[in-house]
Amino acid sequence: MTPRSIALIGSEVWCRGVIGNLRAMGYVWDIWPVVPGAGSVMEMRSFESIDRLPAPPDSAFVEFDGEAAIAAVAALAARGAGGAMCAGQVEPQDLAAAAGRMPVLGPGCKGIVNALERAPVWEGAHGLRPVKRGVAILARSASLAQSLSMQRRGLPIACIVVAAAGAAQTGLARLGEALLHDDRITALGIQAEELGDPEAFLALAKTAERLGKPVVVLRSGEDAGATALIARGGMARLRSPEALLEALKVLHVMGALPANALAAVACTGGTAQMVKDMATLHGLSFAPFSEAQRRVLAEDLEPRAVVENPLECGAAAGRPVPHLARVFTEVMSGGAVLTLVVLDCPREELCDDETWRRVTEAAGAARARVGMPLAIVSTLPEGLPESRAEALIEQKLIPLAGLAAALEALAACVTLGGPLRHPAPLFMPAAGGATPPDGADPSAATATLAARGVHLLAADTPPEGTELHLHLAADPAYGYVMTFRIGAAHVSGLLPLREGEAQALLSSLPMSSEEVAAVVPALLSVQDYVVAQGGTVAELELGFRPGGRGRALASGLRIRAAGG
Repeated sequence: MTPRSIALIGSEVWCRGVIGNLRAMGYVWDIWPVVPGAGSVMEMRSFESIDRLPAPPDSAFVEFDGEAAIAAVAALAARGAGGAMCAGQVEPQDLAAAAGRMPVLGPGCKGIVNALERAPVWEGAHGLRPVKRGVAILARSASLAQSLSMQRRGLPIACIVVAAAGAAQTGLARLGEALLHDDRITALGIQAEELGDPEAFLALAKTAERLGKPVVVLRSGEDAGATALIARGGMARLRSPEALLEALKVLHVMGALPANALAAVACTGGTAQMVKDMATLHGLSFAPFSEAQRRVLAEDLEPRAVVENPLECGAAAGRPVPHLARVFTEVMSGGAVLTLVVLDCPREELCDDETWRRVTEAAGAARARVGMPLAIVSTLPEGLPESRAEALIEQKLIPLAGLAAALEALAACVTLGGPLRHPAPLFMPAAGGATPPDGADPSAATATLAARGVHLLAADTPPEGTELHLHLAADPAYGYVMTFRIGAAHVSGLLPLREGEAQALLSSLPMSSEEVAAVVPALLSVQDYVVAQGGTVAELELGFRPGGRGRALASGLRIRAAGG
């Protein structure tokens, strides 16, 4: 909810700057400066102290450091303020103690953005500008936040919130929910090396789904549990800040991709195959052209042109705008949910103004004619400066800077539009490692496997052929992490598996559809056993492969109970 009253506790000069930015971004409700002896600040009444305010403020900004900041936060909490951000330097534990139950953000947020107002406060410091609608970014690193705000690549950023680990009592999930509830926020990006409480994280995911606002998570490392929890929340994971920005552009303009079906037109020679090869590495697919599309495109292209998706269109790119617009229109008229117009511009000056004008004008005309989304992609980020990117967004075209980051971003947007995008609850390990009801007896697991038609071989008789290895582990940070591995390929999920999730996970491994169908019952039987044990299983391992006539063969069952 947007605060209807904001208290500013700091120097007169500082208050003037904050008031100017609040007014610039369209804030029209009450602003209450607390500057002893000032009388007024920018024609607004100033108050001698927090207890003299006309009412508890919905939100407050505190400029001070140290003891002065702690005293101000304590006074705000006693006054019943809705929340506060401390821009100065203060020990986090002291700040949390002073705030009590009042939400508070800080320290280390100076010069970034206020979490509660969700609009730029120190515009000049980090290059942010007031926008009517845009994305929000919740970061753990102040340096990353500053980098993203200075190199926006044309992305409309409504706010960046820095919540350094341990620096504020308001958790990541709670901050994310507050941002999502603002009508001006279209999508949320989160930098999170630690996801926090899994139930709170899934509550954030449910809020995002209810409000129809997609969430992407920037996270490094190979933690299987974190990857699975992000997926369980219906979110998508990214590994580079550049891809985060590109994904948020797509989500801001058009939302998640409803299908893995792209089209691409390479407007500078020799890049179509490169686009296809790089997209394949990210699991992206291109919708085949229909016979009608092939026929029309063949008439507009060179006589020997190969009419396939992605389309090599370097020669046609030099033709007049109406001709080029016809090509784009026809490419967009098939089964693709998004069309990419790719320009190989190593530097801005190598993509001359006339070529840029002709291609973008044709793209805008095609988009208006077909009504489907279209992106302009520069193979290198240097070829799409911010001024050009902002102009494209004004035309409702999606500017993507750098082919590698763009394809990583598009893969995330496909995930967000997939069948498993809905958040679902977790089955958590029992608290305190309670005694298993059946003593984690492997015979109980054997019986459960057999009930599903899974034949458990002797431990010293491993299945022949390629073995699928299952490892299940209880983790209080994520629940039960189930990891499947064939050779170097691996994938993870969390219990309980959602309908169709076992098939989806196994299908991402080098397995045939028949092998997947044979193994799924074994996975569900393991899940049944762990649930029946009341969350007291600490670890389980099992190797299996499809057997004859659709029957799975398993071996090497090992189970460890909690505390065992």
